[in-house]
Amino acid sequence: MTLQAATAASALGLSTEEWTDPSAEMVARVETMEATMAAMAKGEKPAVELQDSINAIRALADKGEDKDALFAMGFLLQQSNQPNALPEAMAYYEKALKLGQLQAMNNYGFLLAGSNQDLEKTREGVSHIKKAAEGGLNAARRNMAAIYLGGLAGEKKDADLALELLEKAAAENDNQAMFELAQYYLELGGPEKVDDDKAWEWLNKAADAGNPNALASLGSVLFDGKTFGARKIEADPAKAVATFSKLADQGVPAGLRTMGELHASGLAGVEKDFAKALDYFTRAAQGNDPTAQVVLAGYYDQGVDVTPGDGKVEVTPNPAAALELYRLAARSNVPLALFNVGIFYETGRSVDRDAAKAFAHFLQAAGGGFAPAMQKTGVYYLNGVGTLKDPVAASGWFSRAAAAGSPEGILSLGVMAESGLLGVGPNTTPAKAAEDAYNRVIAASQVAPATRFEALLRLGGLHFRGALVAAGEAPAPNYEQAYRYFKQAANLAPGNETAANTLKEAADKLTPEQIQKIEASLPAPAATPAP
Repeated sequence: MTLQAATAASALGLSTEEWTDPSAEMVARVETMEATMAAMAKGEKPAVELQDSINAIRALADKGEDKDALFAMGFLLQQSNQPNALPEAMAYYEKALKLGQLQAMNNYGFLLAGSNQDLEKTREGVSHIKKAAEGGLNAARRNMAAIYLGGLAGEKKDADLALELLEKAAAENDNQAMFELAQYYLELGGPEKVDDDKAWEWLNKAADAGNPNALASLGSVLFDGKTFGARKIEADPAKAVATFSKLADQGVPAGLRTMGELHASGLAGVEKDFAKALDYFTRAAQGNDPTAQVVLAGYYDQGVDVTPGDGKVEVTPNPAAALELYRLAARSNVPLALFNVGIFYETGRSVDRDAAKAFAHFLQAAGGGFAPAMQKTGVYYLNGVGTLKDPVAASGWFSRAAAAGSPEGILSLGVMAESGLLGVGPNTTPAKAAEDAYNRVIAASQVAPATRFEALLRLGGLHFRGALVAAGEAPAPNYEQAYRYFKQAANLAPGNETAANTLKEAADKLTPEQIQKIEASLPAPAATPAP
């Protein structure tokens, strides 16, 4: 038995099982990280911090002789998504590939081919992927199959060659290749290759092998009953649960996480049992399932008391454990996890307050399409917190947040317009552009009370100051409208001093009869007060 078969370990997407004759030191480093992740998933303080293990791998890699340490350092840097990490990752990959490390060849080639407009560089990247595929690396075979299917990087389209590569990888139990074969026969191989029966067969094989993409697709079909290609699949929740349960028993992270979700919700006939859900999520998080890591982080962040008053707290709040789990999920570039790590740095919970680190995490989460992070990024740019002050960049992120359906983004654009920081069209004024934004916030179907509160106050202020007039005209206050909006804001936040004061100012401008008429026309006060 080889060293790698006897002592296989995996952590953060690194698996010694995939390496050829790894050094004992690298195996030990990955085993240590695996133990660290197991402790973190249980909310315990690990014996060795994750960053310390990564630093040790860097030290080993920098000696330049351990091919797997060089690859691992490149992979960890690429995974980190930090500024300037990619060029450094490429440098480690290049050193590793020269020592024959197949994964480094594949990753280096993929990055080189995908990030270059230069055809020669692109072809060089493809040549590295080909070499790794010829060396038997299944990930490289899958990459080359995608290149042949798309006719990329100067390669001719060749669906047959792509199929051959995917079948080779699948024959070696590569579950992602199995999933891609399902997609191949479903549509990617072209109209002449469509075969719904083969697609369904490969999807089930991939799911049985534990592929998370296949499990998600199969679960969606079986839980709800859907078409798969031209096939109509009847709903069979019991079969879906049995599949996930079997995979959970085998320790497959996606299966563990799904069983956790089912026990947490009590859906599909599964017993609602938080203790079982917690155990499943913990084991899935240990297996580096980012969704499970985020769920667990949420539990530790707020704590869980399923039945208040029974004297039993299922999960005691543990912000430090929550932060570490969010950090783990952030390594997989999960936008919600990145955002929450940013919140920890912004508020100084369990770490020193650090606006620059908060901004970096918000920006990365925003790049992943997470609307609240877009909003935060805009705020940081607008105020010059954690980054250079840049109103143009701020308005850009607010616009993206608004386009993603964020009322906060719409509100911020209104505030910028009202303040003269945002250009408006020739047929409007800054105040009218702001009014339009605030009205959109109020009309939104889902908006936080605090956001609605601010929009109402600002609308009232525009009317009180008489700002809603054509350019160049004298202000024309509308105290009745101002009172209307101030009253709604006060109803949202009883006891709020600003709302009370603005309401009184407007009331002083009106007669009791005017006030009575306005209040009679207002909707009933909201049940949820603004914070």
